[in-house]
Amino acid sequence: MDDKQPIVIILGMHRSGTSLIANFIHAIGIEMGQDLPQADEWNAAGYWESQTIRNIHDKILAELNCDWHNPPLYFPADWWRKSSIQELKSALVEFVGSKCKEKNQIYGFKDPRTAILLPVWREIFDELHLEPLYILSVRHPGSVVASLARRDRLSLAHSQALWLKTNLDALSYAGNNLRVVVDYDLWFESGLDQARTVTRSLNLPLPISEELIANAVHQTVHSGLRHYSSPQDETFFPVVTRFYALLRQAAMNGKISGETWTLMESFEKTKDLLRIWDELVAERDAIINAQRKRLKNQKRLFTYIMIAVFVIFSLVLAFVLSGIHN
Repeated sequence: MDDKQPIVIILGMHRSGTSLIANFIHAIGIEMGQDLPQADEWNAAGYWESQTIRNIHDKILAELNCDWHNPPLYFPADWWRKSSIQELKSALVEFVGSKCKEKNQIYGFKDPRTAILLPVWREIFDELHLEPLYILSVRHPGSVVASLARRDRLSLAHSQALWLKTNLDALSYAGNNLRVVVDYDLWFESGLDQARTVTRSLNLPLPISEELIANAVHQTVHSGLRHYSSPQDETFFPVVTRFYALLRQAAMNGKISGETWTLMESFEKTKDLLRIWDELVAERDAIINAQRKRLKNQKRLFTYIMIAVFVIFSLVLAFVLSGIHN
């Protein structure tokens, strides 16, 4: 008998409705913790994400020489086994372990950084004997681009690349533990149906009535949260447009299509090719840098020699002139 304790993890790109889902699942009985940031102009209903987890995530990304808005296409092999990251993992184990000790309580968390850092989380869940229940929140890339442009001044191409990487990593790493895909816009089109789908997919050992679900939707879903409700007049990469269409389809019918997995496999093959190319570029750059360093050293040596010659010449000239004067 599998006695793993469930833990709910909300995955998704920044500005894709992860806060709304976190707010909703809290309203139906999931504990989201107390270390939550205050609401602000960017998230009027609150962020609903653990500051402790977010801060540790930022430290992990710093160890990988990046941050949330500039992650590489891929991280080094077995990056999570790096000693400094294992130390940070220990802090996550301690924090999440303390949250999951409470009886008659199911803990959940969200942070958009989680999707690209799931390999380290899979180790954490195994160590704590937890069963991760993943919810993937998606949103039209046009709305995400518009929101990130306003809040973070990110370009169209930059935001699309982040959107694509985050959602591809979420699907790839979550695997069979992905319980449901949720489209942000559907909360405002058929919120109650979506709420039922989320609740049913989690299959939580909690008393969740239809009345509780309805009250949770009423409490958390407001039209004022939907600042960008239609695609913006921008040109999107075809792969982004198609991938969103597949994810929205999965949100509507509850099934991830074969085309989605085929697209992901193609992306993984492309990453392998780019990894080889990056290694070749790195090797070339190392040779060029070595040549530049050698040339710089040669120039420095030439300069020292010229200075020495000048000093010696000056001393000799001074000696000769002194002799003539005497």
